[in-house]
Amino acid sequence: MVQRSEWQLAKSQVSSAEGIVATMYPQASEAGIAILRQGGNAVDAAVAAGFAVGVVEPLNSGLGGIAVMVYHEAATGRTYVIDGAGTLPGKTRQDQFKLATSGQPAGIYSWAEVENDANHTGHMSVAVPGMPACLCEALERWGTMPRSEIMAPAIHYAESGYLVDWYVSLAMAVNQQRLSQNPEAMHTFLREGRYCYRAPMLSNGSDVLRQPDLARTLREIAEGGADAFYRGRVAELIARDMEANGGLVTYDDMAGYRTRFSDGGIRGSYRGLEVIGGLENTGFPTVLEALNILEGFEMGALRPGSAEELHLVAEAQRRAFLDRFAHLADSNTVDVPLEGLISKEFAEARRAGIDLRRAAPHATAGDPWSHQEAGRRQELSGSVTGEGNTTHLTVIDKDRNMVSLLSTLGLQFGSCVVAKDTGVLLNNGTMWFDPVPGHVNSMVPGRRIMTAGSPMVFLRDGKPYITLGAPGGRRVISSLIHCTVNLVDHGMGPQQGLNTPRTHSEGAVTEVDSRVTADTVDALRDLGHEVLIREETFSSSYFGRPNGILIDERNVLQAGVNVLKPAMAIGL
Repeated sequence: MVQRSEWQLAKSQVSSAEGIVATMYPQASEAGIAILRQGGNAVDAAVAAGFAVGVVEPLNSGLGGIAVMVYHEAATGRTYVIDGAGTLPGKTRQDQFKLATSGQPAGIYSWAEVENDANHTGHMSVAVPGMPACLCEALERWGTMPRSEIMAPAIHYAESGYLVDWYVSLAMAVNQQRLSQNPEAMHTFLREGRYCYRAPMLSNGSDVLRQPDLARTLREIAEGGADAFYRGRVAELIARDMEANGGLVTYDDMAGYRTRFSDGGIRGSYRGLEVIGGLENTGFPTVLEALNILEGFEMGALRPGSAEELHLVAEAQRRAFLDRFAHLADSNTVDVPLEGLISKEFAEARRAGIDLRRAAPHATAGDPWSHQEAGRRQELSGSVTGEGNTTHLTVIDKDRNMVSLLSTLGLQFGSCVVAKDTGVLLNNGTMWFDPVPGHVNSMVPGRRIMTAGSPMVFLRDGKPYITLGAPGGRRVISSLIHCTVNLVDHGMGPQQGLNTPRTHSEGAVTEVDSRVTADTVDALRDLGHEVLIREETFSSSYFGRPNGILIDERNVLQAGVNVLKPAMAIGL
């Protein structure tokens, strides 16, 4: 038998009785834990970490992006959602992008290819940001500390700078061509406006990345709240930059932006646990549908990572994704059969089509309308959605308040547009929409972004139990489905449960982590899976990058983070 050297990487599981902050970047975790140490609560810490991570991990999130927060308040037992998804500008047209003559799908969302990649890069791709509104509203509703203290770490990292590590440097190198299309982005993210910032290499140290324009914008938000971003100098500068460069976002779009607030969120259950997450324009309904399907199988009786387990997880993922592509969009602009999609009855119907002995690579979407109380139907075509680049953080404090927060720009570095004199890197929100008119997720003025991010919390007997989420575009969904099986059915701790080899299946192909044994892969192929082996590395993201915190039977917090990225959990 041939043997090859293999990576065997590990991170320790973090335990604490007092509080834990887990984020994708050490500086963001440090910002959050400093707030807990000062007596702040989970929301205070999450907002501090959220603003900080947008500075130190600029490729994945920031003021120009979107955010969704799920907050469980232990004292009242209530769970709330603030949806800070961006919206398309008022000047949006369904046919605003000229389709390329190739007629082929392109980009990470597999929409029809657009000329000059204009729906991914540049001013035309920008939607109204929602991240500052989401974080500021959370702090106003539930925070205990002033914005000036909460935002101090983010301002410090923007003004004084921070040492660039390998991950940020690599992302800058990979995206240098896109960044070079915007002078302000070049000035902000390329050293001397020309070269990539350097990570430590051999005996050479790191470059320091400073963002003085962003520091000024952050100070204005710290002083004036969300109004300083949406209805002040920053909004005027963003609108001016848009108008000068063919973008569609106006001052009125900025000033008119509002979050959506939900007292309760979307709720379901799995194995007797209550599961609560984001609204219909997140990935959570798809996670919940797959869990509903898997609940009908004895997952705990299967060996973790076995062909039998991976087969069922992949088949549940495939059906849930197909239903997502066919039926989910912004419910304010199109009828969405949400109740049907997340119902146990619909899951039972979908489960009935799963053969324990045979895969169904070419399964089709189901009919959730027949399980929808209102029974409405709107015939529209669906399209396959893809991956993006996101950050996620989770927090539990000493009182067992829980936060799950996602934030994203879309692609790495979003639109690669930095609005002049603001330091704000803007999202590429149109990448989430089908450029072909008449589809369920085509572009409509004011339509909210449909993100795959899936912030979620679990309650056990009505008490806080798990807060969980992940970056990784549509692979967020598949990773959280499998992580839930690991944590709940197999009783794994979060560090192990969030880093096992996984699958991703949203259509005919079943993508399988290269760490899965050859015998298991052969067994999956014998079952009829069209297997594609994916090697997860330091730079790739084929299976999502979860972080989460669990409260064990001793009331001690246990946290896990991704092994291959700079993610870090810190406990008091």
